[in-house]
Amino acid sequence: MTQEKGLRPTGPQRIADLDTLKLFWDLMSRHFGDMPVDLSLFNFKAKKLVVRQGVRRDIPMGQVYEEVLKLVNKWYHRGEDILWRPAYSMPDDFPVSMIWLDDFKLKNELGLKPLLYIQTSPGKYQAFFKLTEAVPLKLAKDLQRRLARALGDKSAGGYVQHRRMAGLANGKYPEDPLVIMFLGEEGDGILSPEEIIKLSPIPSPIGQAGGGVAVPISGTIDIPEVGIEDTTDDYMEDLPEGRLVFEPIVNVGKPYRTLYIKPREAFIKRRDDGSIDQSATDMAWSTYISRLALESGWDEGMLAFTLADYLKAFSPELERRKKTDKHTKDYLIRTVLKAIDFVKNTPPKRADTDDLADFF
Repeated sequence: MTQEKGLRPTGPQRIADLDTLKLFWDLMSRHFGDMPVDLSLFNFKAKKLVVRQGVRRDIPMGQVYEEVLKLVNKWYHRGEDILWRPAYSMPDDFPVSMIWLDDFKLKNELGLKPLLYIQTSPGKYQAFFKLTEAVPLKLAKDLQRRLARALGDKSAGGYVQHRRMAGLANGKYPEDPLVIMFLGEEGDGILSPEEIIKLSPIPSPIGQAGGGVAVPISGTIDIPEVGIEDTTDDYMEDLPEGRLVFEPIVNVGKPYRTLYIKPREAFIKRRDDGSIDQSATDMAWSTYISRLALESGWDEGMLAFTLADYLKAFSPELERRKKTDKHTKDYLIRTVLKAIDFVKNTPPKRADTDDLADFF
């Protein structure tokens, strides 16, 4: 069977548009060439979900395409999704010009048009903007939060959040939709720091808790600007079978023990009629993770921030179940804090042999 131009098979029922993939990274390099990148693997196809964060780290933007191809050749045909993020290792004074928004609304009340954007699934977009001049990373994080807030997303804007790349499939969906790229018109998506500040002049409040990590105030979970510790672990070969890597979204000045946790599916709770109680399952999984993390020396703030991110990623159809973004965020905060409080007020259970893999 003749393949459509640009579409090349990488394994059974998975295709990748490598021409679009290369164009995407050529554009990233052209506009944001000095920024280092981390690559991670997310397997939504396996019976038990597995996340391997930072399997390739600190890659110069101009070399990312070649590194992605290596991961495509080795892992993509096995159902692994390859995602990327700005490198954790960047110091706060590193000059950057990228602003990135998740769940971007093409028709927004501000009339903002991005430099380029990608369709990650039908009706879902991630958008990239470029600052008129490079600014320190610390300022860029604030500007990104401000722009997200100006567009109605009160808690978004994580600068090192994982994101997708054009040309590869989105394995979260059974049909494996390809991530499609769209380019803005000449002059679109270029904003000055002053323009963004005018759009959202008042910083959002955050509260401080253990280790300098913010805990929820007014329905948000956020973290302050902090130093980021680089790590070099590679989870490609030695991850315990069927486990997820649970590590901090950012490292706030102290080493956090990486945990290898059981997947959410191991904690399924059912109602009397046999149907799955998704909320009870979320709580059981959150309680399990909270106990492991607190016993390993994690502070409550970092645990809350990271656990909310994992729940959002792995709790099925969360947005559909909770109807609105606000209800989703409120649910995540409530579940995480309830799990942490429960663990703090109940004695630990005796670990069995299988639990030792959590600390592998």
